[in-house]
Amino acid sequence: MNENFVLDASPIIVLGKADLLKKVSPLAKLWIIPEGVIREVEAKRPIESYFSEISYGSEVVRESVPTINPSIAAWDLGRGESEVLTLALEKAGTGVVLDDLQARKCAALFDISLIGSLGLILLAKRKGLLNLAKPEIERLKAAGLHIDPIMLTRILTRIGEDDKTE
Repeated sequence: MNENFVLDASPIIVLGKADLLKKVSPLAKLWIIPEGVIREVEAKRPIESYFSEISYGSEVVRESVPTINPSIAAWDLGRGESEVLTLALEKAGTGVVLDDLQARKCAALFDISLIGSLGLILLAKRKGLLNLAKPEIERLKAAGLHIDPIMLTRILTRIGEDDKTE
């Protein structure tokens, strides 16, 4: 598992709205937030509150990306996603946290280690940071994260938190 992750705006916002940033913070040694992502987040809320939550158990750094990798630019993603993926390509062994489908496809094509907001919650449970994932997943959904209901049912069954096991 990666020790360093580059965060995109959507996971910061949705995990922040769901009050889960502190809970996932210890999953990384270092969280990297590109300046383009910071601008996207600050369009909704000042970044400082998110910084204090995600830095609860880890280091957080802001990083400037003056030039988008041309192979990433060809995907015509948003500035934030493009900066996230560019940094991951530049920093070997760094994973990305993305919820955007096109950006996830791009990460997969470039063999960039990838996880999303839901994946962070599942990882936090696996690492013993959460007793149950289901209540936190419900908080993510309430905060605006779309999760396919069939996929969610399969996940909850696999982790022993479906309605039949409660």
